[in-house]
Amino acid sequence: MQTTLGRLTRVEGTVPLSLRTGWGVGALGVALLFNTYSTILLFYLTRVAGVAVLTAGTLLMIAKAYDFMTDLPMGIISDRTRSRFGRRRPWLLVGAFVCGGAFVMLFSTPAEWADFEKAAYVLAGLIVFNTGYTLFNVPHIAMPAEMSTNYDERTAIMSFRAVAIMIGTFTVVGIGPTLAAQFGGGNVGYELVGWMFGVLALVAMITCFFGTAGARATEHVTPRESPWGQIRTAASNVHFLKLAAFKLLTLLATGVAAGSVLFFIVDILGHTQEVMLLYAFGNLIMPLLAAPLFWVPFSRRVGKHRALMLATFGFMVGALWWWFVPTAEPVWLLFVRALVLSFFGMGKLLLGMSLLPDVQEYDYLKTGLRREGVFAGAYNMVEKFAFMGAPLVIGVILGVLGYQSTIDAEDVQQDPGALTGIRISIAIVPAVCNLIAGIILLRWTLTREYLAELRAKREAA
Repeated sequence: MQTTLGRLTRVEGTVPLSLRTGWGVGALGVALLFNTYSTILLFYLTRVAGVAVLTAGTLLMIAKAYDFMTDLPMGIISDRTRSRFGRRRPWLLVGAFVCGGAFVMLFSTPAEWADFEKAAYVLAGLIVFNTGYTLFNVPHIAMPAEMSTNYDERTAIMSFRAVAIMIGTFTVVGIGPTLAAQFGGGNVGYELVGWMFGVLALVAMITCFFGTAGARATEHVTPRESPWGQIRTAASNVHFLKLAAFKLLTLLATGVAAGSVLFFIVDILGHTQEVMLLYAFGNLIMPLLAAPLFWVPFSRRVGKHRALMLATFGFMVGALWWWFVPTAEPVWLLFVRALVLSFFGMGKLLLGMSLLPDVQEYDYLKTGLRREGVFAGAYNMVEKFAFMGAPLVIGVILGVLGYQSTIDAEDVQQDPGALTGIRISIAIVPAVCNLIAGIILLRWTLTREYLAELRAKREAA
């Protein structure tokens, strides 16, 4: 891990290793919460707590619809915040405590309650959780554009977030189901896992608050426009619109695929939940190597958007592999597929995120306004819209094709139609989304050279 971090710092710039690490640790907390939400929560609600699959998907969508409305206001609030801790950092602390508490609540859903009572309880927990997620994540992703003005250094900074996300993904996807089974499975096992991940996320987020104490920050520039006017002019940024469309498609694909993996392993391959540990290990080890050894230097050589196109089209091909997997596939092939998908997935994750600070700098160079929070909020809104739709897409596909919900993860033989629905969710939907996203990148023009030209013009003015 230390070697990986060392390689991620070999880009000329001014942000020391301690600050990059401190900021990146916050993403570990986000990843623990986000990946549990994406890969385990729907499975837990439908197979353990006894919530109907279509109901669970709808509740997740409703909560995200509420959450969708909070991102832009949070971005504006963080832009205008004045405190001795800066504009962003106070919100990191508040969001950490709200997220941690709500997470424990969600994984304590009483299975014996009536359907309506369970639905109301889950919806309340989702709303509180998503509020805390916004409070933390919007200011957090606004920080890299302030921390450095170096095009390649921002990619290196984002590498720490990407690595942290991979570690969080492994912890949740691999260790989570295994621990739940070791703790006896059912409500008791998943409740203990929820507590554990909630506390770990809380510690990581608080560490981020203290670890970024010395980070470079910019001062708020009072805009001439109203908050709505700021949003309207920000929305006219064609580079952000392209990035938003790309992220919407790729994150929807990621959310649908991630939420379908456990269903595929249990219902199609017939493995126990513990096999997720092997799959998750593949999703950890490859990105830890791919980020510093390939994607960071490759993007520096050919440009971020060209490297991102390779990652996107590569992931599209890898996603289609799921469609052709036989029910008798050996476990080692599952591991190989994890390596392939996570190689391209790391490229999409890292390079897609690293385009946001470029868009934020472009806005400043064109307008003179420091509104990183507005773009961070809009970016976060796109993320949430995508993941708001992902559980619904899975729920609709599986529900329409006859997937049967159970209580306490009891064994049940799913109908062929339901098994086809799982394959559609994990293979066809992600492949189509990534194909369209890759086409969008063909017209990307916000390059290193263009930003340098704009920077020189502003300095000369």
